[in-house]
Amino acid sequence: MKRSGRIHLDAGGFSLIELMIVVAILGLVGLIAIPSISNTFRFSVQSSGREIATLIKDAMNSAQITGKVHRIAYDLKNQQYWVESTSENTLMKSDESREKEKQKSLSFFSETEEEKKKNGGFRQENTLTKNKRTLPIGVSFKDIVTEQSDKPITEGMAYTHIFPQGMTEKSLVHLMDTGKNEVSLTVSNLLGRCSVEGRYIEAKEYFKQ
Repeated sequence: MKRSGRIHLDAGGFSLIELMIVVAILGLVGLIAIPSISNTFRFSVQSSGREIATLIKDAMNSAQITGKVHRIAYDLKNQQYWVESTSENTLMKSDESREKEKQKSLSFFSETEEEKKKNGGFRQENTLTKNKRTLPIGVSFKDIVTEQSDKPITEGMAYTHIFPQGMTEKSLVHLMDTGKNEVSLTVSNLLGRCSVEGRYIEAKEYFKQ
């Protein structure tokens, strides 16, 4: 009987060349996947900024229709946000009432939390946010600056107040993701106009405008 000239390899292991090929393939996959993941996070942080901006506009419309003071509540601990409104109806019916409402909004910032509670307090506005909205995985609030804050708020709660006569508390909301992409949501005093920019805007740069 003739013996076969074939050489039988050990099927129990891999050669050095095979391992090198596998490592090279994994490296190529990593080079392709990492930028893709980074772009996904960048898209998420930008879309989050736009969603908050849309909610602010909706809250402004609701404030003008109902005559109630609204505010956007930002929970920096749980990375959530929602709309609240007062139970007091302050719908303006004349120039006189409009002037009173304006004075009320200007003095609102100087009230203590206890005074605000006595004045009706705030409750979650279910018509706009039935459930609290949570930022996407990998996206978080970096800090928030408002007209009431002396320095950026990095923990606890922050608020952007919205008044029926078209005034909004000027605010600056900074969002970031795990890929260190940052966006700034600017909220102006006039009609709650918002803008989302793909960079970190310093508070002194924005509030001096």
